[in-house]
Amino acid sequence: MTAAVATPIAAPDVFKRIRRDFDALTPELQRAARWIADHPSETGLLSMRQQARDAGVSAPTMLRLARALGFADYAGLRRPFQEAMAGRSLQFGRRASALQAAPESRRTDRLAQEIASSQIEDVKSVLALNPAALVDAVVGVIAAARRVGFLGVRSSFGIAFQFRYAYNLIARNGILFDGLGGTGHDQVDTLERGDALIAISQSPYSTPAVEAVAAAADRGVSVIALTDSVVSPLARRATHALRYRADSVSFFPSMIAPLALVELLLARLAAKGGKAVLERLAEVEQRLADQRAYWSPDARRAGA
Repeated sequence: MTAAVATPIAAPDVFKRIRRDFDALTPELQRAARWIADHPSETGLLSMRQQARDAGVSAPTMLRLARALGFADYAGLRRPFQEAMAGRSLQFGRRASALQAAPESRRTDRLAQEIASSQIEDVKSVLALNPAALVDAVVGVIAAARRVGFLGVRSSFGIAFQFRYAYNLIARNGILFDGLGGTGHDQVDTLERGDALIAISQSPYSTPAVEAVAAAADRGVSVIALTDSVVSPLARRATHALRYRADSVSFFPSMIAPLALVELLLARLAAKGGKAVLERLAEVEQRLADQRAYWSPDARRAGA
């Protein structure tokens, strides 16, 4: 057990401790730790008993978790999350009952408003959960890699495809792992030390993605996880983990936040890429123009 600490720490430091000690925790403590990692705002706002009830554990379990993570009491664990909330307005509440009770003529408008509000919070999570220093560290790993693999399975495939497609505009060393013909593991197996793997998945986590991340990490590949929890199976094996919220009022997880995170990473890669990025973009733009890749009314008339 880690020695108790008396001085306050930041919320990201709590996440680091959870990630570091997660495998050594009992299943009940893991359940409590996962809840805290996935509900940082509620950790700072709700009482210990309320948190325990929502996490599906007993109140003493929350106290035991705090001590296992090096805190004298649960108040010490909560304090970083309370400080992170300072000056920030929070909104809670589930609106499903209100949607069901609304007149039929109002349901589409109300649903659109709820989805838009949830999407805004998801996008905000990209900034709230990922310090600038961490984002730049990830950009440094990608920029230094010999090859960069992009992996997303099922719903995350579209995000991986978009990331690699745009990355290809500024660099030649990106590889999309599409798993065609059941070759996903074979494709990821081509990466070695000095390469980077960007893996994207949120709960429920895709088994092929989890297994590919573990195998790549074992070979010394730099793994960058884009995921929804500090204790997700991707984050726990990753060199760096960037997080996002995937909440939605719909039946399917929202993919807005990971797309926003990808856009941020691409912008930083372009900003820090110097002359090489500008030369690559000029080359791509000229090739697309020569191929008439994009429709133009002027080009259509010229070819008539």
